[in-house]
Amino acid sequence: MSSDVSGALRNVFEEMADSAPPPAGLVPATLGRARRQRVARLTVGGGLAAVLCAALVGLLGAIVPLTGGAADQAATGGEGVLPSVVTAYSGVRDPKVTDPSPAFNYSLVLNRKKGRYDRVPYPFAMPSPDGSRVLVGRGDNSRGMSGKGASGGAGPTEVGVLDLANGNVRWIPTPELGVPTVWGYTNLGRWSPDGRQILFTYRPRTAADSGFLLVDPETLRTTFRPLPDLGTQNTHGLDLVWTPGSDGFALTTSPETSAGASGNVTGIRFYDLTGRLLRTVPASASLVEAGWFSPNGSQMALTEPVPVGAQPKVTVADAETGATRQVIALHRPVRLLGWTDERHLLVYVYGDAETPGADERDALLVVDLAGQTVRTIRPAEESPQQMFIGSSEGLPGSAAKLTF
Repeated sequence: MSSDVSGALRNVFEEMADSAPPPAGLVPATLGRARRQRVARLTVGGGLAAVLCAALVGLLGAIVPLTGGAADQAATGGEGVLPSVVTAYSGVRDPKVTDPSPAFNYSLVLNRKKGRYDRVPYPFAMPSPDGSRVLVGRGDNSRGMSGKGASGGAGPTEVGVLDLANGNVRWIPTPELGVPTVWGYTNLGRWSPDGRQILFTYRPRTAADSGFLLVDPETLRTTFRPLPDLGTQNTHGLDLVWTPGSDGFALTTSPETSAGASGNVTGIRFYDLTGRLLRTVPASASLVEAGWFSPNGSQMALTEPVPVGAQPKVTVADAETGATRQVIALHRPVRLLGWTDERHLLVYVYGDAETPGADERDALLVVDLAGQTVRTIRPAEESPQQMFIGSSEGLPGSAAKLTF
């Protein structure tokens, strides 16, 4: 990274630390209509494109603390700092940028010292488990796009590790031509639960060349290992998911049908970090994110696409056998975010702007395994592409309303 860019980033972080303007309010009603159209198309779980790629409604402001009135505070219960918190709202639509490409989105990252969210100029941001670094991505492998106000911008995809202490980003270097990379037909990486490695799912056009990459966040050294199952057993195109012990990953299997179309989910395969298959458990729904394993790793939260207007559901299954333990019926379109403990899940609920008297605002809900809401939190930003959950350890008391 050049000294000019490094200095600019430091200035941005210093300005964010010294100022906290209030949110400027919601963007115009035209975006509200787009958001309602998006909600009508949502499915639960299923393909990542259906769940994570949505029209976004953003709040303005470089620093966005959680806000809410007396009714919100009453719904959240006590004011103590609870164990979990959203560590980043990744991929937030910037209403000041006219180009709709996700390349121009920004993200909000939790400031653990001050108990608030700081804006960072990257359309992808995933904090490390200890909160000291952030995996960031920018660009979308396109050129010649118009847009202003986002340093992420169009152009080649880059992935790097941002050090929150000094604002420096170390970009993962481009390997030699023909070597699998962390760009292109991949996700933008996921920290291991212990923070020691970063996993990238690699799905090129040629299925036989599929595999995964492991990156050391200290040295940025990249190791590629082939995994043909990604091409032959993964017609839904889902990413690999870390297992809780950081010693392996899981893959939702959906073999191709005889007609060449995407098949139904048939199971969850577990692998070690060499790509060796350890076991397969039966399943008929998808495991999409690492947070969908319960904290002790004994349970999985699985989802499947549902038709518009149908009641979404979450299946809680035994991680060793695949046996169904509980089916949770939910009442309106949601995104499953993960577990808060062994008995509760966190879901993101979209506001209902079509029903008179309904709450038009989005919300984070902690639900028990019977589907009952036990806590409501207003998100610091509405409809980000992704959200990441982590420990609230060390947060000041002023952040109590952020935690669950």
